[in-house]
Amino acid sequence: MPITLISGPANAGKAQLVLDAVRGELARGCEPLLVVPTRADAEQYLRELAAGGSVIGARVERFDGLIEEIARRAHVGTPTLGELARRRLITRLALQAGLAGDGAQGPARGLERALADFISELEVRRVSPERLSGVLARCAGGNGSFALLGRLGELYRDYRRELARIGRLDPRQRAVRALDAVRREPSLWGATPVLLYGFDDLSELQLDVVETLGRVVDARVTVSLTYEPGRAAFAGRAATVAALAPIAHEHRSLGAREDYYAPVARAALAHLERSLFELDSPRAAPAGASATTASLALLEGGGERAELELVAARVRALLDAGVPGEQIALVTRTPELLADLLEEVLAAAGVPFALQRRRSFASSATGRALVAVLRCVPAPGRAESDGTLADLLAWLRTPGMLEHARLADVLELRAQRAGIAGADAARALWERHNWSLDRIERLREAQQQGPSALLDRAQRELSLLFAAPRRAAAEVLHGAQVDEARALAAAQRALAELRELAELAPELVPGRAAELADELEQLEFVSGEPPGAGAVAVLDPLALRARRVRALFLFGLQEGVFPARARPHGLLSERERIRINEVSGLRLGAQPDTLEAERYLFYAAVSRPEELLVLSWHAADDDGQATPRSLFVDDICDLFDASLPEHTVRRASATIGSLAAGGEDTLARDGAGARAADGPLGGGVLRDEHVLAELRARPWSASGLEAWMSCPVRWFVERVLRPGALEPDAEPLARGALAHAVLKETFEQLRREQGSARLRAGNLQRARELLGDALVRLERERPLILAPERLPGTRRRMRAELERYLEYAAGAASPLEPELFELSFGFDEDGALAPFELDAGVALRGRIDRVDASGAGEAVVYDYKASNAPPAARWLSDRSVQVALYMLAVEALLARPVAGGLYQPLSGGDLRARGALDASSALALDSVGPDTREHDEFRELLDEALALARAAAAEARAGRLEARPHTCAYHGGCMYPSICRCES
Repeated sequence: MPITLISGPANAGKAQLVLDAVRGELARGCEPLLVVPTRADAEQYLRELAAGGSVIGARVERFDGLIEEIARRAHVGTPTLGELARRRLITRLALQAGLAGDGAQGPARGLERALADFISELEVRRVSPERLSGVLARCAGGNGSFALLGRLGELYRDYRRELARIGRLDPRQRAVRALDAVRREPSLWGATPVLLYGFDDLSELQLDVVETLGRVVDARVTVSLTYEPGRAAFAGRAATVAALAPIAHEHRSLGAREDYYAPVARAALAHLERSLFELDSPRAAPAGASATTASLALLEGGGERAELELVAARVRALLDAGVPGEQIALVTRTPELLADLLEEVLAAAGVPFALQRRRSFASSATGRALVAVLRCVPAPGRAESDGTLADLLAWLRTPGMLEHARLADVLELRAQRAGIAGADAARALWERHNWSLDRIERLREAQQQGPSALLDRAQRELSLLFAAPRRAAAEVLHGAQVDEARALAAAQRALAELRELAELAPELVPGRAAELADELEQLEFVSGEPPGAGAVAVLDPLALRARRVRALFLFGLQEGVFPARARPHGLLSERERIRINEVSGLRLGAQPDTLEAERYLFYAAVSRPEELLVLSWHAADDDGQATPRSLFVDDICDLFDASLPEHTVRRASATIGSLAAGGEDTLARDGAGARAADGPLGGGVLRDEHVLAELRARPWSASGLEAWMSCPVRWFVERVLRPGALEPDAEPLARGALAHAVLKETFEQLRREQGSARLRAGNLQRARELLGDALVRLERERPLILAPERLPGTRRRMRAELERYLEYAAGAASPLEPELFELSFGFDEDGALAPFELDAGVALRGRIDRVDASGAGEAVVYDYKASNAPPAARWLSDRSVQVALYMLAVEALLARPVAGGLYQPLSGGDLRARGALDASSALALDSVGPDTREHDEFRELLDEALALARAAAAEARAGRLEARPHTCAYHGGCMYPSICRCES
C-alpha cells in the first residue's frame, strides 16, 4: 500500500515537500503525475519545476485530467455524453416521471442540477437502478412524505437505458468504468506515481481514485492535505483524513513553520494561524501592536463601492511601492456577484487585474445576437414568432452587421412610435424601408427540414455573426474580443454536441429555433484572463488553496456571505437520506456542517499571505440598509490587542452633490459643444460660436417662442438637442393631429362639391358623411391609438366630438367663409408662403389651422384646441402668443386686414371660440363678450405679443439660458431635471 499521506497546517511547507517528491520520482526514472485543483495552479507548478530543472517527464494536471488519463489507459472508448445533452435528457425524463412541470415546460434549472448531482452520486457509489428502486420502495412503505421516491428509481432506470440506447456514458459512469477496469487489471495503469497537492478535501470519486491507484494498482500515491488533529479550524476536513489514514502506508504529520512568513509579519500572521477559532487562545502581546497593524489591516466602506474603492486604493499603493501584481490576491466568497462593480473600481484605480468568471453565452455580443435571431423565427405551423422588437434590434446591432448602425436606431424609433412590439412587425417595418432580412427566412427553412438542418444553419449564423466585425481584418484578438472568441468556442462545442446527438436521439434535440435559443441562453463560458505576470488575481477562497502570495485582501466579509448560510441537499431532505441509509446501507452523503466548512475556507484564505492580510466589509447595502460584518472578523480581532479595531480605515459611501457655481457642463449636438459658462445647464450663457451661429440663423415657430418663454432650458433640450422620442405620440396629440387633418379634408371636399365650405343646416348631413369618410381614410395614415382594445371606443368618441362641432358651427350661422386650411408659411414646400419677419434677421414660420374671410375681405384666424381655449385676457400672462403672431403673419403675407384671432375648442361643454376680435370690424360672431375689444386695445394686444416674441428671440440669439422650473412644465415643475439640475 504505497500511499503516503502528508498533513499539517497551511504554513508547514507541504508544497516544497511535494515538489521534492516529484523531483525524487524523476530521479528514479519515473514520469510522475502531479494533480492540483486549478489550471492556474498547474501552470504555477510547471514553472516551479522548470525553474529547478525538473520539467521533462513530469506532468501537472487537474483531477479531471487524471480521470481522463485513467480512462485512456483502461481503454474506455465509449464517448461521454456532453453537459448540454445530459441536461436535456434529465429534463425529459423528469417530465416523464412527473417530478416537475406539467408536460408543457421543463423543470427549473435548480431541479435539473439536483437530479444530475443525485445521479452522479449513485454512479460513484455503483448503485444499480434495480437496487435503488428496491431501496426506495422499502423507504416509501406507504409513508406519504416518501411518496415521490419511487419516481426517482424510475428516472434513474430510464436514464441508464437511454444512455445505453444512444451508446454514450455520462462523465461519472465513464470514470467508474475506468476505475473498475483498472481494479480488474492493475497493469493497465502501470507504475506511474501520482501526487495530489492543494486539495482541502476529497470527494467520494477522488477517494476512490486514491484507493484504486495506491492500494489496488500498487502505484505510489502521495496525498497532501491541510489538517491538524484537534484544531477547530480543521474540523470540517477530519472525515477525509480519517478515510485516508487507515489505507496509507505512511502518514507524515508536519508542524507549523514560522519562517513561512516575512520577518516583519511573522509575529502577527503566525499567531493568527496558530490561534484562529481556538478556545481560550491568548491575545498577541500589546508590545506587538504596531507590527500587527503593519501586517494586518481592517477596512470598512459605507457601501459596496466605498469598500472596493478602499481596497483598490490600498492595492494601488502596494503596486506603486514595487510589490509585483502577481504577488497580490483579492479574495471574496462570491466574486461573480461583485464582478462588474469590481472591474469598474479596479480599472478606475489603474489596478491591472485578472478575474475569471462564468458568463452566460447570451451576455456576449455574438451570443446575444444568435439567441435573438433564433427567437425571431416562427415555429412550424405558425405565421408569427415569439420574438420581440428587442430581439430583432439585438441581432441587427451586432458589430459589423450593418454598415450604418444608425439604421437600427431609426428602426427602433419608428417601431416605438408606431407601438410595434413584436419581431415580425418590426421586420416588416425594416423591409419596407430597407432590404429583406433573408437570413431569418433561411433559419425558418432549415427549421422545417429538421433538427440537423436547423443546427447546421445555426452554426453558419454563429460564424457569420462572429466574423462580421472582423472581415478582412486579420487582427489579433485582445481584451473583450478574446471573450467573444471564448463564447464562440463554447457555442460551437454545444451545437456540435447537439448535432451529433441529433443523429442518435433526435427527440432530445431542440426542433424549434426558439427552443434552441432557450438552450443556448443557458450556455456558459469562462470569461477573463487567468492570473499572470503583473496582474492582481481576483479569486474565491477555493482557488487559492495551492498558492502563496505576499499580500491578500479578503473583502466582502458580511454575515450570511462568509460564512455562507447552510443550504440543504437539492433533491432529498436530510431525513430522507438518513432513512435510505438505514434501510439500504447506501451511505448517501449527509449534509455537511456548513460552519465547519466555512471556518476551514476562512482559515485557508487568511493563512496564504506572507506579509500583509487585509480584511474588509461594508456597513450598508445600496439601499442604505445596515449589513452586519462577518463574525469571522471578530474572531480575528479577539486574537490581538483591543486597539486593533481602532485602526480600522473607513470610507463613507459616495453621495451625489450639486455642482458648484462656476462649474462647466458640455452639451453637444452634431459635434458642436455648447457650454453653459456660469454653471449647470440653465445657469449661464452659451459661449460656443457654432451653437450661437445656429441659433441666430434658425427660423422660429410660435410654439418654439412660447417654449422659450416658459423655460429656455426646456426649449434648448427640445429644439436644439432634440432627443428622439422612443414612444408613440401621446394619445391627445395623436387625436389632435387626426382631427386637424379630418376637418381640413371635410371643409375642402365640401367646397369642391358645393362651391362653399361654410356650414349650414342644409349641408350638415353631407358634411357629416364627408367627415366619416375622411376619418376612415386618414386614420390609416395617422393611427388614432395603439391599444386595439380601446380603438373602437376612442374612434366613436372622436367622431361624435367632431360631428358635434359641425352641428355647432352650422347652427352658429357665421358670416365668415372658411377660405384657407393648414396655411403654411416659412417652410420649404410647395404652396408655402414666405416666412414672416418677426424682427430684423428673425424669421417666423408656422402652419395656421384655418383662415376665414368676411364679405369685406377681413380675415379671422382660427387655431383648433382639444378643449379649454384660452381667452385673450390670459394670452400675455400665459405666454400664449401663437394666434396673435399668426394674425400679424396673415396681415403681412396676405396683405389683408385681420379682424380677429380665435382658439376654437373641438370638445368640452362650451364650444364657443375664445380669443380677440376687433370691435371696429362689426363682425357678429358667436364668441364670449370680453373677447371683443376696441380697435386700439386690439392692436395694443398684438403689439405686446410681438414684443414678447421679439424679446424671447433676442434672448435665444444671445444664448442666455435661464432655468424657469416654476413655468417649465404645464402644471409647474421642471420637465428635464436630470439635464437641467435646477431645483424648483
